[in-house]
Amino acid sequence: MNWKKTKTLLIFVFILVNIMLVFTYIDKVKKSNINDIGKENAVNFHQEGIEIPDKLPSVKNVKMQLVTARSFDFTNFAKSHSDVTRTKSGEAAKGNLSDEIDVGNDQYSDLKSYIQKNVYKGDDYELSKIDDNEVTFEQTYNNYPIMDNVKARLKFKVDSDGKTSSYTQTAMKSIKPSNGANNDKKQVNSAKKAIEQLYFNRYLKRNDEVRNARLGYYTVVEEPNVQVLQANWEIKVNHKGKITTYYVEAASNNPKINKKD
Repeated sequence: MNWKKTKTLLIFVFILVNIMLVFTYIDKVKKSNINDIGKENAVNFHQEGIEIPDKLPSVKNVKMQLVTARSFDFTNFAKSHSDVTRTKSGEAAKGNLSDEIDVGNDQYSDLKSYIQKNVYKGDDYELSKIDDNEVTFEQTYNNYPIMDNVKARLKFKVDSDGKTSSYTQTAMKSIKPSNGANNDKKQVNSAKKAIEQLYFNRYLKRNDEVRNARLGYYTVVEEPNVQVLQANWEIKVNHKGKITTYYVEAASNNPKINKKD
């Protein structure tokens, strides 16, 4: 046995083992730093004195993309429905109910039934807002609302006795993914991340309360008859008794924020 060669081989193996250990250690340090950065970026809202909902909508495996839509012309629909008239441009319809519907005491089952049977594409609308003199529904696409859009809305006027007998409607048609090579579906960021963006951009202050967050489509480009809609989080914030609505891009690493007072 050549002891000198064996000794040299053992030293070489020892050096290789040490090199592997060094690289393993560096890799662990890098992963640890990444985890630490993630923890640092996560906002402790309770510690910051900001209240957010205990339960936020889940977006696991939810992917969305830009879509385009056109305004619907109610001219032909009005011709075939005696209780519906259209506006001069045809982009809105006014309907009269043959029998009043009682919407007092939060009873909306009869109203929803009427919408499904009598309103143009009634199944595509969902309840959005309730006021003393108005009940508002929003049009949806793929089960997500088209938010804050006067061209995709259904409103019922409520009289002082809590009954409604008329409505106005606008609608979008030909809703489909926008053309373009860079319009692949993207994973939607969580509602909490969207709320954190408000905090990082100083829209959220101590003692603020985030009332709710919902995912939907928000108009980013608007032409006379065509709109481009993008996935956004709608977040309502109570600041000193005043409610402010924010729209945060939902599938962007550097989301744009729109503020609506």
